[in-house]
Amino acid sequence: MKKGFFLGVFITLIVVSSLLGAYYLGMQSKNAKEKVNNSLQQPTIANVEKPETPMPTIKNEESKIPEGWLTYRNEEYGFEISYPSNYKALTDKENLYGWPNAIVLIYGGGQSYDLPIEVWNTEAEYKSKYSNAKNLYVMEVRNKYLTLVNVNFEPEVEEIIKTFKIVQ
Repeated sequence: MKKGFFLGVFITLIVVSSLLGAYYLGMQSKNAKEKVNNSLQQPTIANVEKPETPMPTIKNEESKIPEGWLTYRNEEYGFEISYPSNYKALTDKENLYGWPNAIVLIYGGGQSYDLPIEVWNTEAEYKSKYSNAKNLYVMEVRNKYLTLVNVNFEPEVEEIIKTFKIVQ
């Protein structure tokens, strides 16, 4: 009887510890998936207090464009931006879907766009979406506001942003 009792306790402990382990791993996997899904969504910030410091703006200085880079030029809003040849400037409706204010998406591959350039009629519009974003650049062009968002916080995208230039 003692042998059967200890065997039953041992099997019960194995089953309970297996269930607890599976639950723990499942929660870890769920949290990891949520982090990935949240990082893939376009950034939105709502109902957040206004930042104490002004939004960063792009200095319209001449920047040396590295050899082999391509240039996207937008006549309607009077600007151009250069990017490495392994990136693409996407302007078609299919790629702009989900970014209703975007006029171009600079994309280097992967699961998310690297640099959306969006146009806004008022300062309040872009601030309602990006009120505290640290990866946001703003330029006022032709009575509109253009925002550039380094979605993935990549240093290479910062180099692309430095090439932004108004070309009235």
